[in-house]
Amino acid sequence: MKIILNKISKKFISTLVICTLLISCKKQQEWLEIKANLNSVTPERINEFQALLDNDVNFMGKGFLTVISAAPYYLTNEQFNAITVGIERNTYTWNKQIYEGRFSADWENNYNTIAIANIALEGISKIKITPSNKSAYNQVKGTSHYFRAAGYLNLIQAFSKHYNANTYNTDLGVILQLTPEFNEQPKRATVKQCYDQIIEDLTIAASVLPNLTDNQIRPSSTAAKALLANVYLLLERWDLAEKYASEALNTYSSLMDFNTIPITSNFPFATLQNKNPEVIYYAEMSSSSNFVSNGSFIDSILYQSYQTNDLRRTAFFRLFNNRPIFKGFYTGKTGTPLGGIATNEIYLIKAEALARLGDYSGAMTVLNSLLQKRWRSGTFTPLTASNANEALSKIIEERRKELPFTGNIAWSDLRRLNKDVRFARTLKRTILNATYELAPNSPKYVLPIPDEEIRLTGIPQNIRE
Repeated sequence: MKIILNKISKKFISTLVICTLLISCKKQQEWLEIKANLNSVTPERINEFQALLDNDVNFMGKGFLTVISAAPYYLTNEQFNAITVGIERNTYTWNKQIYEGRFSADWENNYNTIAIANIALEGISKIKITPSNKSAYNQVKGTSHYFRAAGYLNLIQAFSKHYNANTYNTDLGVILQLTPEFNEQPKRATVKQCYDQIIEDLTIAASVLPNLTDNQIRPSSTAAKALLANVYLLLERWDLAEKYASEALNTYSSLMDFNTIPITSNFPFATLQNKNPEVIYYAEMSSSSNFVSNGSFIDSILYQSYQTNDLRRTAFFRLFNNRPIFKGFYTGKTGTPLGGIATNEIYLIKAEALARLGDYSGAMTVLNSLLQKRWRSGTFTPLTASNANEALSKIIEERRKELPFTGNIAWSDLRRLNKDVRFARTLKRTILNATYELAPNSPKYVLPIPDEEIRLTGIPQNIRE
């Protein structure tokens, strides 16, 4: 690999070169050769590490395989046949093999961000903390720990089995890389080890970051606590999920009143530049035109579940030939799901945790706090429940209606809820008169690790039979 550096200033090497190198280098030896040639141009000051972390490579393109696999949309035969990338066609139909020799952005982009976080953590560890630099130092440190945690959380949702209390001590997770130096003989950690690392990183981030930041691509303590709430929901630690969701909402609980936004617009939600007021931390999943084309339509049962005065029906969808097509991306960008975290998700986490803890009255109060902002003024009647199970069912239904195209949520919810016969679902898609199914708890709920990664590292592949 040949790298040309002579036209790039040292000041911006962190943002313009290192990120590019990390993206393009898949082989350990390639990275080591490049690192040896960058001795004098790697970041050394706190502001340089912050610039490295602010680069858009860290918040864009977090993957789309889980979105394709789980989102409640269907393609027409014509739209499916128009897909030229095999990985997208194979993922849509849940094939055993999906990559066709290509690498995976879901794998590569998250590891790129983890590598950048490791570089920043190693770099600032050599800088002495002083009263004048402590705030900036902690922002870099906390951001790096947050990015590493978020990257590993994305990875284990896609490439590892869902948490199982009986087996997660032995179930294979992903490769844990905690320093800039590549492991000579990488191996897959267990799912437990991965979650332990994620929790450790987020706990550190929550302890050193400011409560809120002005820039939504910079995580805050609130974002770290919100992500901890998500993690503990996945781990079925309802007490801790409720605790961290409450702490996050105590600091930031803003909800949009859908009566005040342009719900009929093709872009009803604000972009990063205009700041969606519900977004706590902004990141993007990878874009796909197939999410929004006229040859793509939403599950009719889901669409019909929105009542007439539920403004999400208009804010989230447009109609083409009487078929609903999704438009309500919280990024404000067409075909680009939010990959970060927003308050609507945190309200739903808190509500579910309370219901599972038996506080169904409190759970419904939290749920109604969200829903009253979604209905036409003067038409909302608060939902009620007579027991915890009834409350839980209503909350699960609202998660599906509120978060159909948000990060890995639809995928993660299917994985965790399929363990419960009350919520288990079989997914079906029909293309060219052939019907494809994804059964509850199928091994295909764990994506294959990219073939090139298996070839280069020798780590075991996931079984999808």
